[in-house]
Amino acid sequence: MRPVVLLAAALAACTPAADAPVPEVASVPDRHAYVWAGGMDSTVADQLLVVGADSASATYGQVVGSVEVGTRMGVPHHLERRVSADGRLLANTWVANTSWLFDVSSPRAPTVHASLKGASGNMAWAHDFARLPSGNILVAYNAGPGEYVGAGGLAELNRDGAVVQSAVAKSSEAGDTAMTPYTVHPVPGRDRALVGLGEMGMGPDYRYHETSALQLWSTAPLAPLALIPLPANGKDRGHVATSTVAPTANGAMFANTFYCGLYHVNGLDGDTPSATRVFTFPGGTDETLCSVATTVGNYWIQAVAALPGVMVLDVSDPTSPREVARLVVDGARFAKPHWVAVNRSGTRIAITGDGPWVLMARFDPATGAIALDSTFRDAGSSIPGIMVHAPNGAMLHPHGVAWGP
Repeated sequence: MRPVVLLAAALAACTPAADAPVPEVASVPDRHAYVWAGGMDSTVADQLLVVGADSASATYGQVVGSVEVGTRMGVPHHLERRVSADGRLLANTWVANTSWLFDVSSPRAPTVHASLKGASGNMAWAHDFARLPSGNILVAYNAGPGEYVGAGGLAELNRDGAVVQSAVAKSSEAGDTAMTPYTVHPVPGRDRALVGLGEMGMGPDYRYHETSALQLWSTAPLAPLALIPLPANGKDRGHVATSTVAPTANGAMFANTFYCGLYHVNGLDGDTPSATRVFTFPGGTDETLCSVATTVGNYWIQAVAALPGVMVLDVSDPTSPREVARLVVDGARFAKPHWVAVNRSGTRIAITGDGPWVLMARFDPATGAIALDSTFRDAGSSIPGIMVHAPNGAMLHPHGVAWGP
């Protein structure tokens, strides 16, 4: 999928839609948001910022710590959604083809524990990360080593970033150009993982190969098991380019695509899994993509550029999702929402998009109601959201956000 980090972006903010009020929750276990951001030009280092995310604190919405990494214009992209129990956080700089393992055991003083390139010499271009029950990290590598060619794969890393095992994403049903792991998530209760396939590409002139499939993997040992086509409906491109795979509280697994299809994935404990389109979000063009999603309980929470904003679906019945809420933002100020990440209590959602802003929404995990948190804003501003700056004042472009204690 095309990189969505734009290094020249308009100033952005947003206004809430007329949603039902969402109650405040007094105790939020995650007290910091880790914002993965890059400079607007080569004079500013890529860096991880620590933002106060406890709404009861005087530092709510303020940058309270940071650490620079060894790249500039490296395009900070995906990172884990949450800090691990032992205080580690893995993130990638896409153009630099480098992942950074942070130690955030001191929440406001993160450090770089290690920098990583590829796995086992046969895959590179790390894109997405997911924790296994053991605490080790599954990494989706989007392509082979070198100049972004060949099949990618998966690797399991330990807490220090060392490779435990790895395997290339081969399939007898598709060529190497289709074997591009983009997103990954373990299947609950199984030694298996669901992988979404899709290309990130390299640069504005890259010629994309459209992918319309998932892969089922074994995690013990690590190996691809089955290719899962995403059926087209003959009406749109909603089967193209997986963005997120994730489970819900009832154990169902779903996958959404950048072109706005949502698929329920069945049969993941057998040999012949399948995917069925169960919902189509608004949009589905190159300018109105449906990017990152997350789940809380049996709610699917989706960034939708066409709104622009976030939609919440109740997927308690996996075959018949229904919309229960949406948050619409001011597209002139906050264009193309892209990233959503939820805290451990399921009560706060961080949102980023095209521009130098991070927004915070309140979420009610009981009803699915969502509303913009107007108290998360820059000092002296009446506009919700914060404009992201480095400690030296340079403007940054945030992409991923993770939550931590």
